[in-house]
Amino acid sequence: MKQKILLISLLLLFAATIPVLSDEEQTETLPVPLEQNQTREMNVNEEKPLIIPPKWTDFCETGYENAVYKDSRDIFNIFSFVKSERVKKNYWAERRVSFESYLKSCNALDNSAKAACYEELKNIENQKNELYRLKRKQLLYENNIDIHRR
Repeated sequence: MKQKILLISLLLLFAATIPVLSDEEQTETLPVPLEQNQTREMNVNEEKPLIIPPKWTDFCETGYENAVYKDSRDIFNIFSFVKSERVKKNYWAERRVSFESYLKSCNALDNSAKAACYEELKNIENQKNELYRLKRKQLLYENNIDIHRR
């Protein structure tokens, strides 16, 4: 342990002694003609804000990002945990299909409407997640399972 601390302190000491050069010191700035400077300002002002589409992983429960809907029943369906896991996977698979179809319709819109469409999609998915949490709590309550027992 002492060796690790000594090694880390030596690395920090060594890193502190290395001179750091800023970009201004490394390169010279050449004067830019007035016409080029004006076009740069115009390009900056004309740039539209970047519209980032929402991602499915932002809304999906961990482990169910690539869930696939399975309608088949197998021999292990008599066990409640197998059945509940299949139901949960199917739920997230249906949600993903719904999310992707809504996202596809948003992507088909022009840039001015995309931001509003993405925001609406985020709101819808957040509402679905909240409803999902409430239903799970209610189900646990109905089955007399204490959430904070551990």
